Amino acid sequence: MSLNGHFLGALCAVGTVGNLVALVTLQHVNDSDKNSTNWLLRALAVVDTLYLLTRLLANQFEFFTCRDVQWLPLAVSRLFAAIAPYMASGASLIHMVSVWTVVVIAADRYITVCLPGEVQLRTVRRAKVVVACVVVASVVCCAPLFVDSSLECDDAKSVAIASPVLVKRSWWLVTYHIACDCLIRTLIPFVILLVLIGRMLVRVRRMTRKFCTKREPANKLNKVNWRKNLTGSLVAVVGLFICCQLPQLLLRVSILLLQLSGDLHVNEDVLQQASNVASGLLVVNATANFFVYCAIGNTFRRVLLLLVKCRFAKTPNQNQKNEVQLPSISKPTKAANK
Repeated sequence: MSLNGHFLGALCAVGTVGNLVALVTLQHVNDSDKNSTNWLLRALAVVDTLYLLTRLLANQFEFFTCRDVQWLPLAVSRLFAAIAPYMASGASLIHMVSVWTVVVIAADRYITVCLPGEVQLRTVRRAKVVVACVVVASVVCCAPLFVDSSLECDDAKSVAIASPVLVKRSWWLVTYHIACDCLIRTLIPFVILLVLIGRMLVRVRRMTRKFCTKREPANKLNKVNWRKNLTGSLVAVVGLFICCQLPQLLLRVSILLLQLSGDLHVNEDVLQQASNVASGLLVVNATANFFVYCAIGNTFRRVLLLLVKCRFAKTPNQNQKNEVQLPSISKPTKAANK
């Protein structure tokens, strides 16, 4: 396997462990089952974990299919060849679910910061319904990928990072990629996230100036600081998402221009390397959320450290509660902000 393949495998393993740790940590936050944001973050961790595992399996199947592995039986190699395209399509489907789950989380935070009077909209039941709608819409949108699934191997190079970039395709497939990959998967979520995050930042800045000018009580200042910190965490996650997603959009646009114009010619090796880098950034995006939570989320760090201490304590207290009792992520107390 190539160096890129080993790097991708290690990144997927680290990301899977990080997402699972984040999932367990968020489950131990007080009132986690009643907080829509907490549930959405856990859903995102599950979706990212599924994406990393599916992506890793797809690349492994492609590798064993396109390489002459002496110890692999022919029947198994043919089975891998039949499964690999569908695994790649499944990874693309899960990636779209992850993209729109981030958009749903941004909308949930927008309601919290900018529309505090509409708290009835932020329920776990509504969050589950919205995520279910996202999954159904993603399945409908990505259905053509499963119909047109195929695997092409390059005998000279490894395909452990991404399937070869195909420039010559039918017109209906070109149209599909414009609508699905460029618009629905990247451009529309990008615009929505920019609008939501921009309005949240303006709202938090106004509230901060208002309370600081009038010298409001400490509890209200703590509420502003909580909103500011929470919005900062979301800005970091969304910023990482944008940085990792935009290269894929640029690559898709470049491929579409090559398809539409017969006069443009680009070195296929350069295009393949660009595809590998863009695909690797998608894996980085699904891996890095745990580290962002650790770097910015104060409550997340406290819960994680307390879980680690309880896990490795030599003489744990038998009367200690099973769940970690910390301030709710949605309603922090004064002690949580010290």
